Amino acid sequence: MKRASAQYPFAAIVSIVVASLLCLWGSFESYDLKSTYQQQHSDPYLANQFARFEPLLSAVPERAELGYLTDTRPGSPAGPAMLLSAQYVLAPRLLEKGTQQEWVLGNFTRPADFTALGQSYGLRLQQDFGNGVVLFGKDH
Repeated sequence: MKRASAQYPFAAIVSIVVASLLCLWGSFESYDLKSTYQQQHSDPYLANQFARFEPLLSAVPERAELGYLTDTRPGSPAGPAMLLSAQYVLAPRLLEKGTQQEWVLGNFTRPADFTALGQSYGLRLQQDFGNGVVLFGKDH
């Protein structure tokens, strides 16, 4: 039994090859664009949250409820991202925006005078863990 083979027009074959090459080129360009963007706009804390908050884990009991203070601009996309990533790493501890709790986590993007900052909220600096992680306590 003789098998029939399909004959495709040369233009169709060339079109498929060109389309495949364009897709391949587009995927490399997309990867390069995203890689460059990530290098220029990376969040230095995003991938390192567990290491950043590790010292705090032993300083605060698991069932603690902490206030939350940050220096991110209100309404910026970084604010909720930092809060949620901190909450994820510190669970089962709860974070609540504000400074009413006995302990307050400071989650900062840049160095500052944390003692003075805490005092402006009626808090005392208990410990600066580095990398923007600070623990404040109520100033009674």
